[in-house]
Order: sequence, then structure tokens, then C-alpha cells
Amino acid sequence: MPTLQGLPQELLEMVFLYSMNIALPQCSPALGLKLSSRAVCLEYTMRAFFHTVDHTTNHRDRKKTSDASLQSQLLACRFFTWDFFLRYVDRAHDAMVKLRGKAWEKTGVEVKGVKEFDELWPFQFTKIPYLGFANGFFVPEKLLHGPWTSDKASLLYVLVSLNGEIDWKGSLSGETAKTGMRDAIREGNERAVAGLAVLLGVPKAITTDMLRYAVVDCGCNVNVLRHLLFNAQILASDKSKDVLDFHDPRLWAWAEAHAEKGEVLKDMLRKADAFDLEFYFDEDFFDKDAGNWRHVVAFPYGGSKFDARTGFSDLVRELLINLYRNYGRKITRRTTARAVRRPEDEQW
Repeated sequence: MPTLQGLPQELLEMVFLYSMNIALPQCSPALGLKLSSRAVCLEYTMRAFFHTVDHTTNHRDRKKTSDASLQSQLLACRFFTWDFFLRYVDRAHDAMVKLRGKAWEKTGVEVKGVKEFDELWPFQFTKIPYLGFANGFFVPEKLLHGPWTSDKASLLYVLVSLNGEIDWKGSLSGETAKTGMRDAIREGNERAVAGLAVLLGVPKAITTDMLRYAVVDCGCNVNVLRHLLFNAQILASDKSKDVLDFHDPRLWAWAEAHAEKGEVLKDMLRKADAFDLEFYFDEDFFDKDAGNWRHVVAFPYGGSKFDARTGFSDLVRELLINLYRNYGRKITRRTTARAVRRPEDEQW
């Protein structure tokens, strides 16, 4: 009898892309190898993201068929790296330009593309409208732990900026993220801390112990602590002092023993306790010509409802609280049984 393995390559690829069943390349190493070309992976990604949105209508009226579960599984694949993501953005950009047609060329209106990710400013790349991410997609567990590389932290940071979530109910990703946060703090990877601080700040999982680790054990990197405290303060009023305490004796004892850096720490703790710690507070880091803060990883949210570059007010605090309380969406439990296979054989 004919088998899938016996199908001609082109026909097998057509079956896979028509079915959009990600289990097909995962069911055997042989099929996975046949369906792992860069062209097939990119086309599958286009169909899972870009082509799930009607780009020909106004943003408000656009029909979306994005599947958060499918996208989450795709993001978890071995081939979906930072480099592959940028290739997808480039491919989607070209498709968007082609979709607009020659009439748009005469207007001089540029379709923003992969260049918006050059310096990873969320207020730039989060405004690209055609990437097609679904509400409620999960950040893959492979991006929630160390060791941290620049590319790995960049992909995590972008996915968090695009409102990616942790699958707390259907996996152990939450515990992985807590361990990954300690890795990121120890390695001094500010971008990884920035992404994880949001993912852990939303469910109120930033604790006193985490702050102690950053300060006492890892020397109080101010930029790392900025992300921890800024996120921790947003929903701190809902947490017990036994879990999160900005007046923890060990933190303050460390501050007393470390002169200048200790004074900075005490000031940050006081402001966080009062929900008054603004994200950008080092005026010396501000580049007036570029309009950006140098040497500081931006808060990974650049939406219209809140901009971390603005000063605090009662309205801004209310917006931040609402943003975090509404950040978590419906979580669906996903259980996937996978056959044991060699990592080197698996791209999907």
C-alpha cells in the first residue's frame, strides 16, 4: 500500500501545507527530515501567521483566523529561532508590498519591515500590523531558561512585546521561567530579564527572594533591578508582605553596606513601595538626538494604552494595573504525546 514516506517530495509538501497539521513532520524522523527545508518552514509559517489576517480591509474590520494553539506549537519548533523570525518578517514584508500593488508605490508610504527590529525598540516594531500573532499565544519553554544568548533573549523579548504569555495551567513553563530568571540575573542578561519580568510580573510571581538574589547574591545590577522592581510594583498591593516586601531587612542591610549603589537601591525600593518608580529615571542615559535611552533595554510594551517614556500619574498607574490584570487571556490546556526521537533529527 502507498505510504506517506513513499509520496514524491512535492506532493508530500502539498499535503502538509494544505492540511496545516503540525503533527505530520513530528510523527516520524523521516517525514520531519523531508519537510524541514527552509522554504517549507517559511511557507508554513506564512500560512500560520500572515495569511490568517485579511490585510485588504481596515484594521478595525479585519477578519482573523489566527490559531493561538497552532502558533504556540510552531514557535516551540527547533527551527524557529531569532534568525528564522527575522526571515519570516522579511518574507511577510515582501508579501505585504506585493499585496498593496503598484498604486501604493506612487504614494511614497513605506511598508515597515525588518529594519524596525534593528535596535529592538518596542514602540517601533510593535506597530508592524501584518505579522498575524493571535491573542493568547504562548512563549515556548525553550525561551524561558538559560543559558542565555543574545539571539535567544531577543526572540523572547519580541514575543513578550507582542503579548506572548506563559502556559501556566497546561505546562511547567511558569516554573521554568522562574529558574530562567535566576539564570538571566546571574548572567546579567538585561533583555532576558526584561521579558521574564513581564511574564512573571503579570501573575505576581516576582518575590522578595528574587530581589534578594539580584541584590545580595549578584551585586545589584541597577538596570536588571529596574525591570524587577518596575514590574513587581504594579500589582504589589495584591500580594502579601510574606511574598513581596520592599522593606525586606536583608535588602536594606545590603544597601546600608554599599554606599552609593546602596543609596540608589534604597531610593528604588522606596519608590516601588509607593508605586512611584518610573521606568526611565537616569537622565544621563537619554540621547536627545535619537530620542531614546542609551544602554537601557526598554520596557517591553509600546502600545497606545501605555508608554513607559511618559511620567507617572494616577491615570498612568491605573492603566498599568488594568494592562497587567487583563494581560492573561483564556488558557487552553494542551497535551501532546510525542514519540522519542533524537534531537538532531527533529526540526519540528
